[in-house]
Amino acid sequence: MRKFSAVIAAICVFSTQFGVTVVAPLLGMWVSAVEQPYVASALIFAAFTLVSTPLQIPAGKLSDKFGRKQFIVAGLLLYAVASALFPIFSPSDALTHASSVSLCGLILARALQGAGAGLFFPSITAFLTERTSEAERGEAFSIYNIGLGAGLALGPLAGGALTNSLNAIAPFVACVSLALFSAFLVLFLVQEEKLTEAGAKRGKMSGKTSKKQKNALILACIVIFFGIGVAAIMSSMFSPYAKSKLNFSETLIGIFISAMLAVFAILQRVLSGISRKIGEVPLATLGVLLCASGLASLAFTANPQAILLISFILGAGLGAVSLSTLTLASYAAKDREGAREGEIMGVYFTIFYAGLGTIPLICGFLSEILGAERVFLLYALTLFALAPFILQAGRKLSLSGVSAS
Repeated sequence: MRKFSAVIAAICVFSTQFGVTVVAPLLGMWVSAVEQPYVASALIFAAFTLVSTPLQIPAGKLSDKFGRKQFIVAGLLLYAVASALFPIFSPSDALTHASSVSLCGLILARALQGAGAGLFFPSITAFLTERTSEAERGEAFSIYNIGLGAGLALGPLAGGALTNSLNAIAPFVACVSLALFSAFLVLFLVQEEKLTEAGAKRGKMSGKTSKKQKNALILACIVIFFGIGVAAIMSSMFSPYAKSKLNFSETLIGIFISAMLAVFAILQRVLSGISRKIGEVPLATLGVLLCASGLASLAFTANPQAILLISFILGAGLGAVSLSTLTLASYAAKDREGAREGEIMGVYFTIFYAGLGTIPLICGFLSEILGAERVFLLYALTLFALAPFILQAGRKLSLSGVSAS
C-alpha cells in the first residue's frame, strides 16, 4: 500500500473537517437571540450538505475524466474562502451581542464550505481507492479516517477554547491556514500524470462491476445515511440543547463533541483489524447498535461524566459505521469501461450528505415540537430497528466478508 498517498489524503481531510466542526460549539451562541434556535442551528448546519450533495456525482465523474488534483485543490480553496467569511458574519463582539450575528451570512459561508466538499470528497477518496488494492483498502481508509476523525475532534475543542480565550475570529484563522497548507501539499507533492495513468490502467484491467459489488454499494449507502445522522444530530442539535437545557459552556460542549470524534479517530486502526476478521457488514451492524445505545442514553441524563462516556460510545459507533461503509463502497469503484472511482465515491457521498443534511433539519423541527430528548430517543429506536436488517441483508447478499473475496 502506498502509505504516502494515505497520509496526504489524511492531512487534506483533516483540514476540511476541522473547518466543518469548529463551528459546532458556537451554534448555541449564534442562535441564542432567535425564537427557534433548533431550526436556526439546523439550517446553518444543513446549508453545507444541501449544496454539497448535488455536486458529488458530477464532480466525481469529472475527476475520473480529467484527474483528481484540480478538484481536490479547488475544494480546499473553497474551504479557505468560506472560513474567511465566518468572522465577517460573526464578529468578535458576538460573544456579548448575539444580535450582531448574521444568520443569512453564516448560512452562505456554510454553503460555500459545502461546495468545497462537493468537489473534494469524491476526488480524494477516488484518489485513495485507485492507489490501493482491495487487500490494502481497509488499512488505507483507516489512515484516512484518522485524519478525518482528528479534524472533526479538534474542531469543536478549538472552536470553544479559542472563542472563549481570544475571540470569534481566531478559530477561523486556523481554518484558513490549514486549508491553504493542504492545497499547497497537493499542488507540489501529488503528480497528476500518475493519477490519470493509474486510473486508466485500473479501468482497463478490472472486470465489470458485479452484482455483489453493486449490492455492497447499496448497503453501504443505506447504512451511512442513517449512521451519519447521529453525527449530524450531535453537531447541529447538541450545542443548543446543552446550552439551553443543561447550561453547559461552549468549552464544555466542545469537549464532549471532541471526545466523541477523538474516539472515532483513535479506534480506526483497531476497527480495521476487526473488519478483517469479522467482515464489513457485522462491523457496520455493531456501529449502528453503539450509536443507538449512545443516543438513547443521552435522552435520560444531564450528568457531565455520563455524557462524556456517551460521547465515547457514539465515537466508537460512528468510527465503525464510517470505516465499514467506506470500504464497502470502494469495492464497486471499478468497471471494464474505465476507471469509475470518482463516480462511485460520488454516489456514496451523495447519500452521505443527503443524510447529513436532511436528518438534522427533520430532527430540528421535531425538537421544537417534541423536545430534543424525545427526538434523541426516537432516532435511537430507529437505529435499533435498522441493525438486524443490516445484518440480514448482508447475509442474503453474501457481503459479510467482501474484502476477503
